[in-house]
Amino acid sequence: MEITEMYVCFGNSFERNWLRTDYNVIGFGLIGWLAPSSIPAINGNSLSGLFISSIGEELSHFPTPPALTSQFWLWMVLWHLGLFLCLTFGQIGFKGRTEEYF
Repeated sequence: MEITEMYVCFGNSFERNWLRTDYNVIGFGLIGWLAPSSIPAINGNSLSGLFISSIGEELSHFPTPPALTSQFWLWMVLWHLGLFLCLTFGQIGFKGRTEEYF
């Protein structure tokens, strides 16, 4: 066991690359979120479309930041929450399958 790869912490070994990132998860997670978020389900608009159009509206008056009551914040939070959930569950599922947890 090399010191550069493993750390000993209270008698247990700690793997240095604990996150074990994989670019497949990032790519498939992004595609996996863009596909359902692009379905027109909110009054005939998609979540991605509403988020991107709200970005355009806010950029039209650029030096002024978005107001707290702007719809931009709602679409931004929902879109990113869905993306991060998709990436998190994708990482759990992909690594769980490759490391034979399930």
